This record gives sequence, C-alpha cells and structure tokens, in this order.
Amino acid sequence: MRSNLLAFSIAFVCFSAGFAVAEDAGRVEIIAGNGRDSNDEQLYSAGEPHGSAKQFAFGNPFGVQPVGSDLFFTTISDHCVWRMDRKTGDVVRVAGCGLKGYSGDGGPATEARFDWPHEVRVDSAGNLFIADTRNHVIRKVDANTQVISTIAGCGVAGDEGDGGPATKAKLNQPHSVVLDGEGGILIADIANHRIRHVDLKSGLITTVAGTGERKLPKDGDVAAESPLFGPRSLAVDKQSIWIALREGNSIWRIDRASGEIRHVAGSGKKGYSIEGTPLLEATFNGPKGLALDQQGDVLVSDTENQAIRRVCIRKNQVTTLIGGRLSETTASLRRPHGVAVDGQGNVLVGDSENHRVLMLKQ
Repeated sequence: MRSNLLAFSIAFVCFSAGFAVAEDAGRVEIIAGNGRDSNDEQLYSAGEPHGSAKQFAFGNPFGVQPVGSDLFFTTISDHCVWRMDRKTGDVVRVAGCGLKGYSGDGGPATEARFDWPHEVRVDSAGNLFIADTRNHVIRKVDANTQVISTIAGCGVAGDEGDGGPATKAKLNQPHSVVLDGEGGILIADIANHRIRHVDLKSGLITTVAGTGERKLPKDGDVAAESPLFGPRSLAVDKQSIWIALREGNSIWRIDRASGEIRHVAGSGKKGYSIEGTPLLEATFNGPKGLALDQQGDVLVSDTENQAIRRVCIRKNQVTTLIGGRLSETTASLRRPHGVAVDGQGNVLVGDSENHRVLMLKQ
C-alpha cells in the first residue's frame, strides 16, 4: 500500500494515482482516502475500526465536520457517513449501508439508504444532521440509539409546506444543513432558491430567505423578501448567516438581528480573479462549501476553480489558500466541496474527485 502521509520539510511534488500534491513545509496532509473511488472496494463492517483511514477508498468525500478529536465526513459514491478518530486514524461507518435509495427510518442508521448525503453536522449531544440531497430530505441520527429518522422533507421534490410540519413539507435538493444555535436548523434549499428553517422543538418549517426567483439579491434588502440564486452552502455565527450562492458566484450574509442581507464578496460573474482582488470585484466559479476561521475570515470551496479561497474582510481581499494558482506549493485539488476549520485552526477539505480528505495545518 502506497503511503499517503505527506510530511516533508521542503516543497516538492508527488504524483500518486493521478493526484498531485505539493508540500509547503509539511503543512498539507492527506488524512483519509487512498485516492481510489469506493465503487470497487468492499464496504467494511459498521462500528468496527479497520485501521488507518488513509488505507481505504472513500469515493467523493463532500461534507467535512470536525468535532473534538473526531472528524465526520460524507461520501457520495457509496452514500455513507463516516467518523474518523483523528488521534488513531481509525474510521467507522456511522450511517448508510452503501446502497443508493431512501429507506431505513426507525432502524439502525448503518442499515439506511441515502442518495447523495451531501453534508453532515453534529450537535452538542452528538446527534447527526444529514442533508440527504437527492432524496430531498434532512435526516437525523440519534446519538443514544443510533436510530435514523427524517426531520424535514417528505421525499418528494417541491416547494411547499411553510408554516406546517417539516416532515410534510417539500424541499428540492437540500445541499447544506447547519445548526442555528437557537434550537433549530437552517437548510440551503438550493433548487428552490431559498433558505428554510426548522424549529426542532415544534417541528415547524419556514422560509427565512429567498423568494424562489433565480437572481441575485440586492444589498440591504430584507432577506425574507429577497431573491437568492442557488444557495449552496451555509455557515453560522452569532451575528450572521453566511451564504455561498453557487449560480450567483458570490458570498452573502444575513444580519440575524435586522434580517437584512448583505453582499460580502464576488461580483456575480464567473471567473478566477487575481490574488488580492477587492471583495466585491473578485470572481468565483461555482462556490460549493463555506466555513468561518478563527480570524473572522470566510473560507470558500471554489469548486470549479479547484481551489479553497479566503475571503478576508479585514483586508478587503480574496486570495487562494489551497489549490488553484497555489497548487504547486499547497495541493492540487479536484472539485473540492466541503471545507471546515477545527478548534486548532486547521483547515479540513473534502477533496472530492481525488477521493481524499486533506488537512492544512495552521
């Protein structure tokens, strides 16, 4: 088995299974995935560690979510969710049986079927919330029983149900789910061009942003009355709901106090602007992941530019952090989707079509 550990003291390029990584003082490391898709690999038993996560095939990792010493991530090729112990490197399957479909509610999560589990989040009690994108639902795995259930969406694509039970509502390709910190979840209902909210206590669903129109919002408008254009990914802090608009090629935020939507970065045009371009002049190409770092910057998976970009509000500029123009000094990415920041400031990336999860050490 080829070693996947990349920890060198000088920069050079290593080509492995069509994947090029260039190290900068050993800061970038592959922490999961052997570079192969999982379609040709045998799925291993639920709940049992099988050695280093770097030994196994994880086809198209998308969402990444660090929680303490664990890392949760989703895989699209085999429709599963995994938990990796970052201290030992061991990995276990925590949801999904490896088969495409929509089944399993009321039973063990590891026997359930998904269809493109795009993103996973974990609350303080250890419950998992999963955007089951092509089933048009959000699912929950109970931390105590490991039983799975659907908590939003009825499994049929559509745009209806506001004001009623979330399980009877219709979503259309929900790609992102985040905990709002106030007892609910927010959903990037991408094909409906809306952001939906579910109160986890009452079970009711509402729209908090987007009118269903496929166009960019206007800076300063009320979010609930403003259009969105492909809300693909969400991030939340106490003051703001941050939004990556895929078709809109831009980054926005909703002020949680006023309800106003503000333009943060991206001109709306498709492109790859030069390093240091001012925020509102910068260009992206299909942003599909979003995270907040410890400096207050916004990290963006700029998927079609094969890069992780940094939106630095303090300096009014957009730069490349990993991949893209910095491929030779960081890592060569292939359509990355998930991005997250752990408690130490390390950046985790679902390097999707390279079938690996990377960590940029800070």
